[in-house]
Amino acid sequence: MMRMTRGVDVTVLLKLWERFHRDSAALMLVATALVVGGCASIDPYNIIGRHVPVSSFEQSTGATPAVRKAAIDAVWSTVNDHYYRADLNGVDWRAAREKWQPLALSAATDDEFWERLDQMAGELADVHTRVESPKAVAQRKEQQVLSLGLNIRLIDGALVVLSVHPESDAYWSGARAGMRLLRIDGKEAQTQWQIWAQAARKTSSPQAALRMPLRRLNVVANEAARESLSATFGLSFARVDGSEFDVRLRPKTLSTRPIVTSRVLPSGIGYVRFTSFQESLRSSVLSAIDALKDTPALVLDLRGNGGGSGAMAEAIVGSFLKTKTVIGRTETRTGKPVTLAFGLVKIASPEAIVPGKPDAYAGKLAVLVDADSASASEATAGALQSTGRAIVVGEVSCGCLLAFLGYAALPGGGELAFSEIGFTNAKGGRIEGHGVIPDIAVERKRADFVEQRDRALEAAQTALLK
Repeated sequence: MMRMTRGVDVTVLLKLWERFHRDSAALMLVATALVVGGCASIDPYNIIGRHVPVSSFEQSTGATPAVRKAAIDAVWSTVNDHYYRADLNGVDWRAAREKWQPLALSAATDDEFWERLDQMAGELADVHTRVESPKAVAQRKEQQVLSLGLNIRLIDGALVVLSVHPESDAYWSGARAGMRLLRIDGKEAQTQWQIWAQAARKTSSPQAALRMPLRRLNVVANEAARESLSATFGLSFARVDGSEFDVRLRPKTLSTRPIVTSRVLPSGIGYVRFTSFQESLRSSVLSAIDALKDTPALVLDLRGNGGGSGAMAEAIVGSFLKTKTVIGRTETRTGKPVTLAFGLVKIASPEAIVPGKPDAYAGKLAVLVDADSASASEATAGALQSTGRAIVVGEVSCGCLLAFLGYAALPGGGELAFSEIGFTNAKGGRIEGHGVIPDIAVERKRADFVEQRDRALEAAQTALLK
């Protein structure tokens, strides 16, 4: 996801602090404006307002009929009034409500209610516009996920295990990358995968849709675990040698805390990988790039990186550009910049510009992406590619490049994210719905996981060493 804010760890508040810290007159102006002006004039996008305590009604647990109706009203009206495109992507938003409101109100459980409300948001075919249940909100804030710990994708006609979380029951039951998933709770796995794919909410692109069945697998496993403390979920795998084995698993609360990896590869090329555009990682990533400034070429690995802070993306792009550069344009509902305090603080301008650094990394550059590279990852890869600074290697990225300015609290404890800013790259191309198209395409094969081979990294190094 690409967001200009997230919880209290918000890019917007960082910008505000930086601006006010160096200009006390600005702080006085905002303080005065808060007294004499309306809040809508100070914070027209309600950026700050989303981070103040919510009412007891909004915090209440248990989606009673009144709370459910209020949550539906809040989602519908917020999207209707503030979505970044006035035409709502051509969607009949009233019809979407007429379709999903009775289904959500009649949901047998709170979990089912929130899922159906998210389905209504999904009519916009935009992964950034979504409704999260109170449980999902709590897990996001704790940087955790309740999951089987498996990353599975349909590759070469088989459901292939791409990775296994080392803290999961799946790992300790013997599941490993390269294995095939054969059965899900006794049912033929590919058939069940297809059923889940067809029933999934709409998404931004075919690449984004690839993740939906895996999400459903975890939801079903979680539901089974909640029914009984002893309940487990059955999966059947095929090892590389063709032998099969069955396991009984329970979802685990697994950490999603982001990490940064950097090194000089044996080829002499620098390598930096990080798993999220979380502001807490910004200095570590920039330091890693700076530490590799003497390498003749560098690989920036954004595979599997779901995005995060747009400001961090701009900072990373800027670390590779020596001069001031226009890296793209933004799109808002009004066509005007996103600002606070009568325009005193600019959050997003029509042109996305990085100032450039005289000591920016000067070597050749390749960016690795895959179908799970989303949002801020795509903004970074797309900016470096469209300005001619880097080649992109790997798969077509997610096609999920929009931004929201913070989660909005909903009655009942859920939260709404809705797209408020769109983007085009330096050449005017849209990544949302399309993805970043690699200069060197390297599709993942099952054999790569069986052989523990990284062909995308190999291809990047070969291109950079020419």
